[in-house]
Amino acid sequence: MPYVQRQENVKQVLKSRSLDAFIIDDQTNLYYLTGLEMSAGRLLITTKNSALFVDNRYYEACQNQSSAEVFLTDKEPFSAVMLKPEYNFIKTLGFDSENTSYKAFTDLENLTVKLKEQSSGRSNIKLIALENPVKTLRMIKEPKEIELLKKAAILGSNGFDYVCSLLKTGVKEIEVSQKLEIFWKERGAKGPAFEPIIAFGKNSSMPHYRSGSAELKRGDVVLVDIGVNVDHYQSDMTRMVFFGQPLEQISVIHPIVQRAQQVALEICKPGTLIKDIDAKAREFIESQGYGENFTHGIGHGVGLDIHELPNMRFQSALSGLELKPGMVLTVEPGIYLPKIGGVRIEDTIVITDTGYESLTNRPTDPVIL
Repeated sequence: MPYVQRQENVKQVLKSRSLDAFIIDDQTNLYYLTGLEMSAGRLLITTKNSALFVDNRYYEACQNQSSAEVFLTDKEPFSAVMLKPEYNFIKTLGFDSENTSYKAFTDLENLTVKLKEQSSGRSNIKLIALENPVKTLRMIKEPKEIELLKKAAILGSNGFDYVCSLLKTGVKEIEVSQKLEIFWKERGAKGPAFEPIIAFGKNSSMPHYRSGSAELKRGDVVLVDIGVNVDHYQSDMTRMVFFGQPLEQISVIHPIVQRAQQVALEICKPGTLIKDIDAKAREFIESQGYGENFTHGIGHGVGLDIHELPNMRFQSALSGLELKPGMVLTVEPGIYLPKIGGVRIEDTIVITDTGYESLTNRPTDPVIL
């Protein structure tokens, strides 16, 4: 059962950082560690045990499926359980520095005061702000996770084929986006991994464009950036479609972006620094005179979230991180010409022992309709 091992991995992190316990409230991390779908809950992982706090909506299911001890918050809230003798050993309590609100933090502070007042001889619990260690653990995918990501990638690629079948003169971007969501859900998906980006013509110059009412016409380039959620795991891909002969500028930049992706992928293997992947693509695009038109990082991690570690932006704190087997990430250079159009090509890949495997099983050449 992977969830028990994942909780054990968190315990090892706690021991390595001299922490007695850590609080997990984030919904995605809760699923990763328990396999339970919950919109709210709290998991306390200590160096000795785990405790899950839920309300009536999830109590019965969690009792049946959770490896951690389950507490019903209406009867035994977190504060009451922390008063129990078996939790007296907790002297240092970690919390997620990124997702803990100010109110949640003050509640924890008040709890530490209460625990000292109500527990005879108990010393203060020291609260430690910690960049969530679960995110780092999630960065290396297990074989089963990679299989689920491949499943999502296959349905994502099938979705791209379906998008191409919808591209007719006069169709609207938003119509394509909406029909794609139905296509995926009819085939068992939970839904899109993110709002599909279907951008016609000059709208493709905006990297995170939101599909609107623009109608397709001959000569338009179509940027298709899509992803789907299958069994909680995400896919992500971007391809270009030429609906007739595109503007000359688009015809020029497509092979440049294509080559930029290739040179970046060539060094995707264990030991490569993340910043070097970005640098390879960026240097090539700059050599072709379009450096200022590549306006985002080379990619991002993919898994239970569509954007997760490793953060691959060249200026990120993790830019010096080495690639390791089991990392799953996107490689997506782009060139964007304002008021003209843009080109982005994106594959999701998994780092293997010797290199990488692409999960996006579609050619990068433009589809010509």
